[in-house]
Amino acid sequence: MKYAAMAIGFLGVIPLSMLLRSNAYLRDRFWILFGLFPFVLPALPQLDFEIYTWDHAWVGHTSGMLISAIDLIAIAAYIALRHQKNSIRYHLPFIIYLSAISLSVFQAEQPTAAVFYVWQFIRIYFFVIVISKACTEETVPDQFMKGLALGLVIQIIFVVYQKLVVGALQPTGTFNHQNTLGLVNHLVVFPHFALLLAGRRQLQYLATPLIGFLVASIIASRAALGFCVMGFIACYLLSLVHRPSRWKAFLGVISVVVASALAPIALSALEDRFAVARPMESQYDERAAFNRAARAMLEDHPFGIGANHYSYIGKNYGYSVRAGVAPVEGSLNNIVHNAYLLNAAESGYFGLFAFILLLLHPMYVAFRYSWVATGDPRAAHLLGLGTAMLIVYAHSLYEYILVIQESQYAFAVIVGLTYGLAHQIKQARLFERSGAAGTAVYQPFLQGSAGSLLR
Repeated sequence: MKYAAMAIGFLGVIPLSMLLRSNAYLRDRFWILFGLFPFVLPALPQLDFEIYTWDHAWVGHTSGMLISAIDLIAIAAYIALRHQKNSIRYHLPFIIYLSAISLSVFQAEQPTAAVFYVWQFIRIYFFVIVISKACTEETVPDQFMKGLALGLVIQIIFVVYQKLVVGALQPTGTFNHQNTLGLVNHLVVFPHFALLLAGRRQLQYLATPLIGFLVASIIASRAALGFCVMGFIACYLLSLVHRPSRWKAFLGVISVVVASALAPIALSALEDRFAVARPMESQYDERAAFNRAARAMLEDHPFGIGANHYSYIGKNYGYSVRAGVAPVEGSLNNIVHNAYLLNAAESGYFGLFAFILLLLHPMYVAFRYSWVATGDPRAAHLLGLGTAMLIVYAHSLYEYILVIQESQYAFAVIVGLTYGLAHQIKQARLFERSGAAGTAVYQPFLQGSAGSLLR
């Protein structure tokens, strides 16, 4: 049955691509789905077509090779967009990281398991390519933002239901774990908050930061809530330095009032969680033990133990027990809660370098083009995207979530948006310098509510 469904999916690629090429209105609205999909797919595993899987027999972060429905839709979109070019040179960091994890396959005791992660990253890389091409069109980034906002609305509905009706201490939304939701939440909230600060006053930009703060509060994750607060402060200060205004000063006061009013919700959720905390949690620091195991692996294997192998090697070669991890199945099967140490242990020093480069490049592009285009509303958008990445990178010191499929799709949306908006600004500046564009280049952004950003 699954192969029949996969065949039907592939057969639908060409008709969908033709429809997207021939109908500009549909194509423009189509991108909302791309922003929404990362929040829907975790709850709909039947939309994933398994090529080859070890199911639950493997203890790593990736258990098989699959093609998701969103991958097939991305292929159709790529065919429709194949003539569009993005002028930002962003491929090198992806190629270097892909090389690092591919080389780690030769270090792996179970090479097939390492290939599972390589295949996953290839799909995510392709997703970034499609989004960066799509976002070269002026109106498309806003459609992605609508999809992301809708995804967060779905999360608050699930989270409130799970908290009040099901009685979950730490609601997970549509994701498998509350920490995944907490990290993905950053990617949505801060671009919306930056655009709100810049002057967009539609309901989407007013409500999304508030919903994001509520989500971070209710899921009772200390890191998610703490980094969410830090992100709001960082985004506000960067926006204020970027371009001060009375509107931003007013929003600063309102934000403090709203945060103070909602603080009891966060405190109540945290109190509920720790009132029933496991006794073991107070006896030893499990995260520190994971970190020691990862460092020991890197010391013994400077070229890495193989992608997707941390739990397998830690459990079967004694690294986890020697590092002080509790000798119980749940803990021994767990993964070091640090994305940087995880990549270092699995792909060696080269893998760590490649991973950091992969993360820094889009953030550099976001902040660079946000500062060179002060006055352009796209600059505010990039400032928010850069802040979101900064907070996610800091959060990743305490989580490995950036290596799992659910978060990588959402991260790919943010990265693709960054490269697309940077391309738009780059092209506009080139036209300005040549005297060929004048104000016409900016005309779409001077209309409606977006025009208020420049006043």
